[in-house]
Parts: sequence; structure tokens; C-alpha cells
Amino acid sequence: MERITLIKEVLRELEKQGVRYCVLRNYDFLLEGRNDIRASEKSVDMVVSRDDFTTFERIMFSFHFSKRKPQFSRAHHAYFRIEELEPVSFDVQVGGVYWNDMRYLDEELIVGNRVKKSFFYVPSNEDTFIMLLVHSILGKRYFKPEYEETLQQLFPLVDLEHVRQQLTEIFNATIAAELLSLLQQHKFEEIISRKNKYILFFLIRRGRLLIFIPLLFRWIKWKKFLQPYPLISIIGPDGAGKSTLVSALAEYLAQQNRKVKVVYTGRGRGQILPFGTVGRKYKSKEKLRDSKQEPALWKRKLPYTLSAPLFALDLWLRYIFTILPLRRSRKIVITDRYCTDIWLMKHVPLTIKRFLLWFFPIPTLTFYLYNTPEILHERREEESIEELQRQLFLFSKLENMMPLITIKTEDKEQSRKEVLEKVIAFLYRNWY
Repeated sequence: MERITLIKEVLRELEKQGVRYCVLRNYDFLLEGRNDIRASEKSVDMVVSRDDFTTFERIMFSFHFSKRKPQFSRAHHAYFRIEELEPVSFDVQVGGVYWNDMRYLDEELIVGNRVKKSFFYVPSNEDTFIMLLVHSILGKRYFKPEYEETLQQLFPLVDLEHVRQQLTEIFNATIAAELLSLLQQHKFEEIISRKNKYILFFLIRRGRLLIFIPLLFRWIKWKKFLQPYPLISIIGPDGAGKSTLVSALAEYLAQQNRKVKVVYTGRGRGQILPFGTVGRKYKSKEKLRDSKQEPALWKRKLPYTLSAPLFALDLWLRYIFTILPLRRSRKIVITDRYCTDIWLMKHVPLTIKRFLLWFFPIPTLTFYLYNTPEILHERREEESIEELQRQLFLFSKLENMMPLITIKTEDKEQSRKEVLEKVIAFLYRNWY
């Protein structure tokens, strides 16, 4: 279903069931029938009457929207649905228009005076004027060009006495008169230069500081300043399609304006410790020896078991010095493999491998790609069916050690879509 069609159906159902609401701003795409949206139109910002909120939420769930986790503001509720890999979202304020849980337009005004535009409801001219002005000062801290244009167009049309009364309630009489005077002269930059004064008077009026102080602590927690950004790992046996999916996921998230970095965390390249050359020389000599005679079991196990901690240390250092700093810099990190190459090492006891894996942080999301040994062999002929069976067996044991999202890669496009939908839904739900 097209994005605009879905939004229209939701808004029409709200009216059908008597939900009192109005869409606050950035709704030109609805009037013009555009699916190609601007950044400001990604979410439908609206107010819903407090008495109708239960019905509103039931309607959203009936349209298969999911609710995002509560943010720092208790007055805002957000819903989203992924439609053809594009998020469709509604950002809802209950009972009026707020800045950080501090209401400045009551629902009796904004819902009571709403007007119908095409198939949906919007605020009256006066309420639109007040909302764009106050929203620009308190929330945006600047005037968007389209807001400046709308305010200039509305100035001669609105009831200025009504606007003055509402601005007096929001700030005080002196600031209300000052704002109207500056607006009449189109001095938007001067208004913004005085924003700190306006914000201060807004906060000290009507005991709003009692709301603002606890909200500030919730905001700090919600911003995740100390929490690393998500680590998404793609694992699976050879031929499962890991590298292809990693590239597709990175490209998709970049298109969604997410900061993304891909890191390879397997053996063979990108190592920090200088033992790659030594390992390759040993493998070469091992193949030569094997062509002459079968070595004793202990001679085969000992060097691999001794080298496993070194390889684990190298991977751990890659996490500390490469992956973690990227996550701390608010980037989503996607790894091709993770620490699973340790798990797949031959001739190393499972108990030792299990111990080594214990030191690695569990990824935020881990996608395990698999298929039958026969199909994997068709995709990767250099790997024998016996080796692929061994890898699949080990991965089945790994499921008990970390949560895996398991995907059988039969249809490449379907697998890609499934992973992309799960990732973007997780990011939306958790406010990344």
C-alpha cells in the first residue's frame, strides 16, 4: 500500500469513529497527493483529544501500527509501520500542544476550533499562527522558511486580539506585545536572538519548572549519551550470503539517513596482531605434511588450541579499538561475521571455544543465515558438504549462547527484505 493511501485510510477511520484530532503542520503532501515527501513530512504530527485517545490507539493497532517505546515526554506517543521498507509514522500529542510536557495550547482551543481541509482536520488560522510561532521559538530555536511565509500570510487574517491573549497566557503581556510587533515588521531573526529570554519566561510561568526539571533527566537518559549505538552482526556458514546481505543492509540504512559503518570480523584480513603471515605459513606446511602422512591427533589439536586464544584476543582488540569507538560516536556498526570464526575453528575443544566467546559483548541484533549443506555447496563449491554440515552443527550449538534471528536464505530478495524490515523496525521502536 502506498504511504499516502495508508495515511488517508487512517485519518478517514478516525473521523468515522468520532475521534477528535487535528494534524498540526507539514501536511502539504496530503493536500497535493505526494508520495515523494520532504524530511519534515516523514511523520504526521497531530493532537488527539484526551477522551478519544483510547479509541485512537485501538485504531492504530487495527492498522498494524506498532508503538514506539516511551520517550522522555509523557505527552507524546509515537506509532510506526514499515510499508515497502519505508517507515510510516504518527507523532501524537494528547490533550493539547506541548513543548517538553508543558502545554501551551489546550485541546479545547486547538481541537475545538479545528477546521476541515480536504479529508482531514487542521488547526484554525489563529491556532496555526500561535503554534508555528511558539514551536519555532521553544522547539526549533529558528524559523523554517516555510513557517516564516505562513506567519506572514496569516498575520493580516487572524484575530490579533485573540492571538495576543493566548501569547499572554503562554509568556506574559509584555512579551506578547513584543512578539506581535516584531512579527509585523518581519523581524524573525530578532525574535530568535531573544529566544533565551522567551524560554525563561515560559518556564517560570505557571510553575512549569516543576515539570521541566524531572523531564530534563528523562531527556538525558533518552538521548543515550552513554549507551553505544547498535551492533548488527550477520553470521552463518560459508555460502549463506553474509557479505551480500551486509552490503544491502548498509546501503539501505544509509538511504534512511543513518550513520553506518561495516566492519569485517573474520579471520584472514583486518587483523591487529601480526600473526596472519605465521598462520598462513603454518597452514601451507600442514597441507604439505598431510599429503605425506596423517599426523597424530594431539599434534593436530595442540597448535590450533594454542592459537585460538591469540585469534580471540585479536578479535577482542578489534572490538575495543575499532567497533566500540564507532558505536560510541553514534554510528550503527554492521559486522560481516562476529566472533563466530572462533566457534568454527577446527581441532579446538568446544569448552575452550565457549570460554573464549564469553568475553565478547552480545550484538544488539544477530542474524543467522543458513540453508541445506547441498545448496550451500552449490553456492560455494570449494567447501565440501561434510565441512558445511560441520559448520551447521556448530551454529546449532551457538543458538544456546546468544539470541539469533534465524533466516533460511532460499529467496535472496525475500531474505533481504526480511532483515531490512526487522532492523528498521528495531531502530524506530527504540528511537535510534
